[in-house]
Amino acid sequence: MKPLHAASLHSMRRLFWLLLLANILYVVCTRILLHPLTASDIAHFEITKKVSVVQEMIQGWKLNGKYDKVLQSIYLDYLFIVLYTSWLWVAIVFLSRLTKNEILMRAGRIFSYLLIIAAVCSIIGNLALLRSLKYLPVSWSVLTAYDMAATKFSIIIVSLLFMLVCVIFWLLDRIPVQSKKSTTFF
Repeated sequence: MKPLHAASLHSMRRLFWLLLLANILYVVCTRILLHPLTASDIAHFEITKKVSVVQEMIQGWKLNGKYDKVLQSIYLDYLFIVLYTSWLWVAIVFLSRLTKNEILMRAGRIFSYLLIIAAVCSIIGNLALLRSLKYLPVSWSVLTAYDMAATKFSIIIVSLLFMLVCVIFWLLDRIPVQSKKSTTFF
């Protein structure tokens, strides 16, 4: 099997759209399955740095029936980690190759490897969240979840910005350059 960076652009384009569709399908299905839990509920849980706030959130979820949905969400997130990192990996390599810019293609390879760090951070963060949910939340588990979420989201944001730069370069390359003709006004 060829490494991704050596695959044909046609194969990469097909994989790009297939993985994007899989991610969209996952988001739609989990939104239905986990209702009334929202993505903002989980995001707030991930980025909370205070143990007392996490304890209040967990108590609230137990009272309003969302606790089991939160657990389901974290377990389902392991599948999403595979889906979103796979799509971002393919997207970064594919879009950087589309630019035909040597610097962006090399940077695309480097950025794609950062996604491994994002995936590891997601896994560690989920383990810390599960620790807080199943046992009494303690400072190390709450802060670990926060640190891992901050790192993961930072890598994802930088990756998305890199993808935007690649799209801009690709679009600029597609604009036909008009030859400058010598024109005289006199």
